This record gives sequence, C-alpha cells and structure tokens, in this order.
Amino acid sequence: MPIVLSKMQRINPNKKDEPKKWYAVQHALKQLDENQVANRIADETTLNPAEALMAIRQLRKVVQQALLDGMSVKLGDWGSFYAAVSSNGFASEKELTAQAIRNVKINFKPGNELKASMQKAEFVWVKNLMGGNTPASSGTTTPDSGGDDNGGATGGNPL
Repeated sequence: MPIVLSKMQRINPNKKDEPKKWYAVQHALKQLDENQVANRIADETTLNPAEALMAIRQLRKVVQQALLDGMSVKLGDWGSFYAAVSSNGFASEKELTAQAIRNVKINFKPGNELKASMQKAEFVWVKNLMGGNTPASSGTTTPDSGGDDNGGATGGNPL
C-alpha cells in the first residue's frame, strides 16, 4: 500500500503577509499495535507470536532503561534512539539546576538502511482512494518518477 497524501494550504508563520502555499500531508490509514507487529514477526521467523511479543516487550524494556541510564541505543542500520531535554534559560550558570528541565523526550534518528528504504515509497492522493480508485490506477508513483496534475501522485520524497 502506498503512502496516502492529501493537499493542505498553509500560511508561513514567519511570513504571515505572504499568500498561503499548498503542501502535501501524509495520512496514516492504520496503526499496528505490538500484537500485530509480533504476528508479522512470527510470520517471517521461527518465533511463535508469543515469543515475538516477549522479544518486543524486552526490547522496549532494554531501550527504556538504557535511555534512563543516559545512553543512546543503536539498532544496527535501522537507527538510534536517544533522549533530549528542554530547559528554561537563565542569565547565569548558577541559576540553572535540574529543576529547570521542562521536558525529556525520546528521539529516533533513522539509519542509512531505513532512509534508503523510504526512498522507494510510493504515493497516492487520499481523494483517489475515497473515490474508489486503486493505487495503481490513480497514478501512484515513486519519489523519482514524478506525478500528474489530475490528483494522481506526487513527485519527490520529503525525506
């Protein structure tokens, strides 16, 4: 299934006096939960679904603990997880304490393999799916193959 897009007109927040421009917006049609991921892993490996689910849960536990211990976690060429903090700013170094931390978030930096796989993405406009067109008949394209002006597909991959 290709990546589903819609067209949205937006204002540039830094240049509010300029006219709105059109942008492609991606829509996730479904979200896989960890049980569904485990079933897919079981279909591709010698693990049964329960073992695959246990492996996913253990991976989650290991990644969480490593991030809490101040480490980043690199999963081969797939990518890396790392923690990042946001804090208030202060005039002097002495004023900055751990209480100034407003937020800790988890970031993911994709590796080269994952980035390369996304360059093979195909796209289809959501209005074509709603109209009953299949992706193949609606002008679905890959990033390098361009698109058309009749709602078919988009050229260029934003990644």
